[in-house]
Amino acid sequence: MMSMNEMDDFLYHLKKYMEYTTEMRSSYEHLSDREKNLIVESSPTKQGPETLSKQAYAWHDELFDRLNKK
Repeated sequence: MMSMNEMDDFLYHLKKYMEYTTEMRSSYEHLSDREKNLIVESSPTKQGPETLSKQAYAWHDELFDRLNKK
């Protein structure tokens, strides 16, 4: 069985990841179109930070829901 301390540690870092991706998205929104294109083209998934932020929130919410159902 998995230790909740390890799960709590993971959740802590996932919450931090959510915060960081939100900050990245905010910074990204203030860039020029040229800069935004450069960032997207440099991304391994060819997507901007708004996608990372949405995925981080969805991951957190799904995991939190599953943990609360146990």
